[in-house]
Amino acid sequence: MSERLQKLIANAGVASRRKAEEMIKGGRVSVNGQVVRELGMKAEVTDQIKVDGKLIGEEQKEYYVLNKPKGYTSSTKSFKDQKAVVNLINTNARIYPVGRLDIDTTGVLVLTNDGEMTNRLTHPSHEVNKTYKATVKGEIGDEIQVLSEPMIIDGETYASAEYQILKNGSTSVVEITIHEGKNHEVKNIMNYIGHPVLELDRTEFAKINHTGISQGQYRKLTEQEIRRLKK
Repeated sequence: MSERLQKLIANAGVASRRKAEEMIKGGRVSVNGQVVRELGMKAEVTDQIKVDGKLIGEEQKEYYVLNKPKGYTSSTKSFKDQKAVVNLINTNARIYPVGRLDIDTTGVLVLTNDGEMTNRLTHPSHEVNKTYKATVKGEIGDEIQVLSEPMIIDGETYASAEYQILKNGSTSVVEITIHEGKNHEVKNIMNYIGHPVLELDRTEFAKINHTGISQGQYRKLTEQEIRRLKK
């Protein structure tokens, strides 16, 4: 069954349908060796469709690390008064975030179009380390030792976390490494011990950090980083 060319390109995960239309009009798409510029063109999935000389069935994987700013949702679509993190990445690929950060949380967010790797990194059984710098209310005392053991909060069990106090006073700063990644996990465990989170920044995800990347900026992952994540 034939389909419009831009739909076939979008279904292959190369780009959105709108961007696929731009590619066609720009002469970047060919069908069976012939460049196509007409949006009404239809093709079969069995046809040899190329974008920039590459078969669409061979989608090239892309990997980025973003230093997420506040005000952006960890999603692929923007909503009213909420912008999506994917809009910060300049690419035609249909990438998506690996896991999520709250809209008011900043820091390391990996984005890719590699679904297999994403599933591995987000599955709880792999216990991927995530490190945060939390600015919290109040001076921290011995109560933080509770984090060294599993906790039950509102009937839900949270795994133990590693921590290091970086600053202590009326407003304190603590570095926390978790292994699960439940919704609002750092906020919940710090509120549990009486130190509500005022600001939260993820500094590392699976050994990927945002060193040298300003908020709102990003870079491609290196081949070494990609291999490490895939392991």
